[in-house]
Amino acid sequence: MRKFIVALMVLCIAVAMTLGTATAEEIWDFHLRGHTEGLSLGAAPPPGVYMIDETFIAPAFKLYGDDGHTIPGPKLFAFVNIPTFVWSTGYKFLGADYMCGFMQPWDYTNLTIQQKTFPTTFEGGSQWGAYNTVLLPAMLSWQLPFNLHAMAGFEVGLNDGTTSPGNRVIAYSANGLKYAQRYQSDGGIYAESSNDTYVFAPLWGLSWLCNGWNVSVFGEYDFSTKDTDTNYQSADEIGMDYTVAYNWRKWTFGFGAESQFQVGNDKFASQAPGAPAGIFSYRGQPGTRAENFTAGPLIGYNFGAVDTMFIYNFPLYTKNDVGGQWFEFRILVPLGNPCDWLK
Repeated sequence: MRKFIVALMVLCIAVAMTLGTATAEEIWDFHLRGHTEGLSLGAAPPPGVYMIDETFIAPAFKLYGDDGHTIPGPKLFAFVNIPTFVWSTGYKFLGADYMCGFMQPWDYTNLTIQQKTFPTTFEGGSQWGAYNTVLLPAMLSWQLPFNLHAMAGFEVGLNDGTTSPGNRVIAYSANGLKYAQRYQSDGGIYAESSNDTYVFAPLWGLSWLCNGWNVSVFGEYDFSTKDTDTNYQSADEIGMDYTVAYNWRKWTFGFGAESQFQVGNDKFASQAPGAPAGIFSYRGQPGTRAENFTAGPLIGYNFGAVDTMFIYNFPLYTKNDVGGQWFEFRILVPLGNPCDWLK
């Protein structure tokens, strides 16, 4: 039964820290990179309500350009926590087990900028805030022949995030120009806690579970609305996670990997010369198609009713995105079955 409980962590579909430049995608990816590594993604857990908490840490993400090489200057520390509540209803729909849930991520980041081309070296700024609320109205899980389990679902990211910068650092050059305005309108150097967009994302997953082995793949396709404040339209993005793991007694050992890539270039709406007021033209932005690949080991332990897992990934390739090593710790706690409470 434990492997089915662990599978419920797949519902923590959320965000990954992805700081962009003025001509790159929105600040955050919707899919938290690699967060389903080590999980059996297709199987439904026993009926009940579950609390899942994920902590994602990127100690020193760097910015990568269109050629896949680092761009000197920006460095980002990111701490992301994602509390999630999920209900495995025990009801059937289209022959599948039906589940639903929601999550409210929050984060702390510290951004450091160093520009050797300017007379002044930029320092950094920190911020904390809440990411957009994520709703999961439906997730369906089918048990198939040959120890296979498949799932399909849908989630929505609301446009309700907040940002509370804790340390606005303003940098000036020798002639008094405020270069930090290139990053935020108030002159500070910090990363916003969320995107000013709505996101709609279909999900899918497939798991082979046999004799303690778990071979799984998970994917989602993210559609983002236009950022009306900046007239910026991020291209659609596909996020994939991969797992090969083995359960031995209370332990889980394995290896995971993740990939993310945009299917096109981002677009920016600008006022065409001579066009009537309010008439904008969308133009594709070259060098904005983000890609990243990471991989690494994982280890999990079961404390009776509570499951835990630790993941480490090292970078393999990044383009038009931030990248680097990252760590994640997850915990799952069953809270009981509301259907039993109502009896």
